[in-house]
Amino acid sequence: MRRRIALLAVCGLFAAGPAVPSAHAAQPLIALVGPAALTLPARPATGDARPTPLAFRLDLPAAGEGPGADGDTATSATSATSATSATDTAGATGADGFGGGDVTFTVDLSGVAGVAVVREGGAAPAARCAAEGARLICVEREVRPGASVVLDLDVSAEQGAGAGASGTLTVTARAAGVAVAAAVTRVTVGGPDLAVEELRLKRDPKPGESQPLPLAFANRGTGPASGVVLELTTTRGLELARRYDNCAYRTGPTSTTALCTVAGHFAAGEVWETAADSPLDLRATPFARAELLGYGVTPAGPGHTGRPSADRPAHGGPATGRTLTLVRRAGSTTPGALVPPGRASRGAAPAVRADRREFGFAVENAADLAIEPLAVRGAAGTRVRAAVVLRNHGPAWVFDPRPGAAAVVVDVRVPPGVRVTRVPAGCRVVPGRGPARLLCATGPSVRESERVEFVLELRIEQVVPNAQGALVVGGPGPRGEPRRAAFDPYPANDAALFLANATGTAIGPGPAAPVAIPDPWIAQDPTDGPGARERTSAAGGLGDDGPLAPTGGIAGLLGFGGAALVAAGGALYAVFRRRRAGRG
Repeated sequence: MRRRIALLAVCGLFAAGPAVPSAHAAQPLIALVGPAALTLPARPATGDARPTPLAFRLDLPAAGEGPGADGDTATSATSATSATSATDTAGATGADGFGGGDVTFTVDLSGVAGVAVVREGGAAPAARCAAEGARLICVEREVRPGASVVLDLDVSAEQGAGAGASGTLTVTARAAGVAVAAAVTRVTVGGPDLAVEELRLKRDPKPGESQPLPLAFANRGTGPASGVVLELTTTRGLELARRYDNCAYRTGPTSTTALCTVAGHFAAGEVWETAADSPLDLRATPFARAELLGYGVTPAGPGHTGRPSADRPAHGGPATGRTLTLVRRAGSTTPGALVPPGRASRGAAPAVRADRREFGFAVENAADLAIEPLAVRGAAGTRVRAAVVLRNHGPAWVFDPRPGAAAVVVDVRVPPGVRVTRVPAGCRVVPGRGPARLLCATGPSVRESERVEFVLELRIEQVVPNAQGALVVGGPGPRGEPRRAAFDPYPANDAALFLANATGTAIGPGPAAPVAIPDPWIAQDPTDGPGARERTSAAGGLGDDGPLAPTGGIAGLLGFGGAALVAAGGALYAVFRRRRAGRG
């Protein structure tokens, strides 16, 4: 299992859970989401079966946040909510929602007995799952409010299971304070097995630049697909330049998902691609910077015609009059290039999903981070509230898709004589002597023109005239401290004073405290200036060669958000989450 803080945002074909017992009626209802169907390759006559990865994701509400009527927990882009105090959220359970704690998944294996073998999966299995009879019990410890938890499984065909063998895998989850709808996946051995062709795109487009997406896939299975669903997820700095009536679109705070259903007979051994008269194009927006594209293909379920209803197209907007179509590639048979390597046995390397891929972009763009100065005043014993405010003046947004990553970090040096009595969510105290120091982290994204604040509760223990602290904002460093971001062209506004009981009228050092605002970047590499290529660790993010590298940490940009096809009787469902913050 793995956690995803704030985002993760993506698409897939997902099974909606059954109704929740009435005992949970007072609790917020959230959905455990996973694919509605999974096709397994038949077990070879000799050797081990190639496992197929399967993931289920649970997006937990942030403190004080509950799902809407349709289960969408996305917050408004114009909300102006402060960061919530950690003390306020502690112990928030029952009808008030998830307040943190353990999350337990139960995988019912009885429905796939004789059909499939199910084990804990992921890039580095942590032995969080234990078998109990015909169930697999998996526990994720100490999950925070607002986090996303992903249960990774590996599924392979059972010995003796022939083509056409089928069963259902049911997964439930339990977390204090919320009711969770179960997910059901139909597992079938043999049949269509779709593999998407790797796109070769320009990795460093300019803001506003478009490029074609020549999507292609092969059926490498043992039977035909009677329809397919093309899946495209773009982070919000990218957009699909054309829309089609047989595509369903859903936009959240950090990404947009498109599910395009195409009817037809897609036989085994054939390769199909988007038709010339219905191309797909990808455009970098003016606020694009570090972006991801997820793309894939899935067999359509029964009842999918690929046509929207006459009065309401699939995306809920006005009809375009255009339909996305596919054509068979001339003389095609299943090419080896479309089939990424799997793994023959359970080892360190993760199994590979052939039907989904990711592509990273590094758009040359700037994002000006700025921190506002702060001043508090009061007699000894006075309690005050103060907001540490950071802004992104753009033009680009800042986004880091890695699990648990923060987009921006603020170093708060509290003035002498002032004590922090309540630490807001997203902040932690740095141990040490002398005045308090906090490190405050945003969620995985800060939009262009966004204002984010962390509200501190303070007590003035001693009146020290012109007591001086400091505020510094930047990208997250290796120990969680802010470091200068290469995309920020104006480092001068990355630092500001934090004053207590200033004797002058302006926020600035007075006569008794002639200390300048510290230069937060003086110890950093002077060549790492504006316009330099951003570098992060090899675990993900922007590497030395520029674009976001798809790794196990980002795996599932496509396929781990909630979506159930409308034609299957469900709703197009996607959960997008970010730390709530106001806009300037």
